[in-house]
Amino acid sequence: MNRKEEKNRNLATILRSRIARMADRPAMLHKPKGQAYESITWSEMGNVVEKLAFGLSSLGIDMGSKAAIFSQTSHFWVLADFATIYNGAVSVPIYPTSSLSDIEYIINNSEAEVVFVQNQRLLKKFDNLVAKLPSLKKLVLMEPDKDSDIEKVAESCNLPRTMLMSFSDLILAGEAEMAENPNDLQYKWSNTKIDDLATIIYTSGTTGTPKGVPLTHSNIIRLVEDLRQIIPIGDDDLYLSYLPLSHVFERICGEFYWMMDGGSCAYAEGIEYMARNMQEVEPTMILVVPRVLDRIYTKVKNGIDGASARARKLIEWGVSVGNEMVEHAAEGKEPRIGLKAKYFIAEKLVLRKLKERLGARLRLIVSGGAPATRPVLKFFNAVGISTLEGYGLTETAAPLSVNRPDKVKVGTVGCLLPSVQMKVDVDGELLVKGPTIFNGYYKNAQATEKAFTDGWFRTGDIGTIDGDNYVTITDRKKDIIVNAAGKNIAPQRIEAVLKTIPFINQAVVFGDKQKHLVALISLDETAAMDFSMESGWKYESFEDLLKGHELNNHLRSEIKRLSRPLADYEQVKKFKILENELSVEAGELTATLKIKRNVVARNYAQVIEALFDERSLVSQNAK
Repeated sequence: MNRKEEKNRNLATILRSRIARMADRPAMLHKPKGQAYESITWSEMGNVVEKLAFGLSSLGIDMGSKAAIFSQTSHFWVLADFATIYNGAVSVPIYPTSSLSDIEYIINNSEAEVVFVQNQRLLKKFDNLVAKLPSLKKLVLMEPDKDSDIEKVAESCNLPRTMLMSFSDLILAGEAEMAENPNDLQYKWSNTKIDDLATIIYTSGTTGTPKGVPLTHSNIIRLVEDLRQIIPIGDDDLYLSYLPLSHVFERICGEFYWMMDGGSCAYAEGIEYMARNMQEVEPTMILVVPRVLDRIYTKVKNGIDGASARARKLIEWGVSVGNEMVEHAAEGKEPRIGLKAKYFIAEKLVLRKLKERLGARLRLIVSGGAPATRPVLKFFNAVGISTLEGYGLTETAAPLSVNRPDKVKVGTVGCLLPSVQMKVDVDGELLVKGPTIFNGYYKNAQATEKAFTDGWFRTGDIGTIDGDNYVTITDRKKDIIVNAAGKNIAPQRIEAVLKTIPFINQAVVFGDKQKHLVALISLDETAAMDFSMESGWKYESFEDLLKGHELNNHLRSEIKRLSRPLADYEQVKKFKILENELSVEAGELTATLKIKRNVVARNYAQVIEALFDERSLVSQNAK
């Protein structure tokens, strides 16, 4: 490709080429409430996107204009995004769980002129906001509502009628605009440069006000081109989308990678319905955050544990053989003839059946957003589903590294993408540069200056790089605990150890300026109750189980056993089981389920203080 062709390439022209090539093949699968999945072809999708794009143009959306999307993941979300891109405009995702102050800040900071809103529930948030949003011209209600016309919706949400229109209204406006100015979009997409801005993704805000991360067409295109070399996908792949499209992981690796290379994309009804939707559409690939992967694993593991002793022994043998094969590949070693023979038998008797239970056609899982647990990753890879941990940030357009299907190094976040350079700073922080990295925060020079050093972006993560360019993350720089003796402790490493106990869902370790470490943990209620029954503990409710001594004694023993490889000062001396899981609603998790350590510390300040009480420590150790 010559320099001129490269300069004129952008996401809109790539999408148009894909639509022309894929034509009548299925592009999107969506599920109207109470109905079965429906399919939309690439040509049909392109037709809707073009009308929506002309509709946006009729509202004054031009090259460089901003349009925000305030919605859960759905096919409507993607249609709105593509329509914005067709205009050479900039899409601005807003998490549906965002606070009113964050919504106001993001719209005003980006100067969004149009906001796509999923439904009436989210639309009601704009009741007292509209007057504070000087750039806003129109709110577009995405999901159809058969029971109300748009005037009634505006009235019920206390919004000016002139401020609101429906998705179908925007399509009608687009048809009229198309008839009047048929060449408008062609001019825009043909004049959008590869280095022009495509989106501004605001950080999920684990601390402080969200920061806008501008990503160009080039950032996104180069990243997808890198991914092709590591985890190729094709026209026959079916991807199930359920993670928030407001987050860079799903947006780039799900939406844009599928748009440029994939076949069909099915949209889950919601994260709580994901298991059911997987059975309905039988995807070949999914993206997950570790908590989702853990839950899938727990269900399968419970089934294995409930099998007869003979069957369980056979399954454990088969999985161990699968693990040996994965380890040989990671080390670049050719399996011995004996191992190949064992694997042939294991695959036929055990692994194939386990794989079918997880997903008949599922071949690829990519995990990101937080550290995954090693036993879970090893299990999925052993049964023959490439389960690849990756690593990246919003500022890096998602992945900086990802494991290769033919070389999975469990415990690492994979090898660097071909275009990424990485080095380790004197304090262990990972610094990166390359064409997929953003150039600086939107309208925030001060934050930009802090984020870079000599042209290298500071990831904020502590880690190492091995001889194969595989990256290992040990912790977030800001999360490092310095205990009373001045020892530096990486809490994520210890939390990962705690989460290897089968029914621990979440673990947060504390100990800054203290003599010992403590932890708050939450449990999978169903798995914990099942374990209780299997152990002969006679409790009728989860609440009673938490009050009893057996569970605490078991966890104390397991934590002590699993912590033996750790230094004494790295071992958790006390813990507290929380009655409820940490949640987004309580502000303890980001929208992508990352733990907000400072909020957890604040919400459970008295509990943590009690855990550090030396008298209670002596009491617990004496039990």
